[in-house]
Amino acid sequence: MATRTTTTLDRTRIAELTAKEQRRLDERTPGSREMYERARQALVGGVASAYQERDPWPIYLSHGEGSRVWDVDGNEMIDFHNGFGSMVQGHAHPAIVRAVRERVALGTHFAAPTEDAVVVAEELSRRFGLPRWRFVNSGSEATMDAIRIARAATGRDTIVKIFGS
Repeated sequence: MATRTTTTLDRTRIAELTAKEQRRLDERTPGSREMYERARQALVGGVASAYQERDPWPIYLSHGEGSRVWDVDGNEMIDFHNGFGSMVQGHAHPAIVRAVRERVALGTHFAAPTEDAVVVAEELSRRFGLPRWRFVNSGSEATMDAIRIARAATGRDTIVKIFGS
């Protein structure tokens, strides 16, 4: 019979270690502090998104390569954030850089249909066996499309929205 042990978390020790690491981070990011002072003049809270806020200042990144990123102070870090999960291929992957460079040379955003969208939809259809695709610009736009599809599929107009979710 296996015995079960429990571990009690020492929350005071956790708070001490967290504060120590926060101080170390603050000490090695004076360039981010300076960028924050500049950014506060043009960006609400000094950042482009509320998700980027951090006390006493956010850490501003300068570049990335593969799984690593560098801040404006030159500190190298492993990127565990991965752009909210959208950067699974890492930063500056040579094949992606090459493809983007080739595409940008032809034009960047037409707000009109292009063959590129057809090619990508065909490949997604082949890979996942789903016949039709829609590309959108935001989560809000995707939600609106999902509601339209659900209404068409069910024949009902009413939806339930749970606040905070």
